[in-house]
Amino acid sequence: MYDYLIIGGALLVVVILFVYLYSKDAEVSKKFFLYERSIEDLNKKVFDLEKALKKKDSSNELKKEIKEYVDSIIEENLEKISEFVLLQRDENRAGFEKFKSEIIEKIERVNERVKNINLIPEEFHSNEKSIIELYEKGLSVSEIARRLRIGIGEVELVLKIEGIK
Repeated sequence: MYDYLIIGGALLVVVILFVYLYSKDAEVSKKFFLYERSIEDLNKKVFDLEKALKKKDSSNELKKEIKEYVDSIIEENLEKISEFVLLQRDENRAGFEKFKSEIIEKIERVNERVKNINLIPEEFHSNEKSIIELYEKGLSVSEIARRLRIGIGEVELVLKIEGIK
């Protein structure tokens, strides 16, 4: 029964971990989408400006100024995006490490509790002496089971554990 609880708890932890990671991934994806859209808008404006410049016979200095201005805007946005990506990566890593340590602590606590659980009932120990005494007196397995009101399998198990049968 405790094994099922441990397995269920571990599965619950894994599901929570996946939900957490999925939600973080959705947030990051949404932010990336917004940045992509703004970069596309900037690219479209650059294209429109270059097209307008080609139509107009403006001087090379004006073209240089516009190109430098557009390049600075693009460079500025790329820096923001890279900062954002690094920040999100660090936040996700820190959150995952914290979550991982919490899970490990919980698993260790469950393991300690499982170690403290006595898997063999006390009734089994009290019947053990009686089973051995009755078998040594010459009673059969079925007679011992009937007298002690326990199953034949339990009698056979005790005798096998003790190396008698």
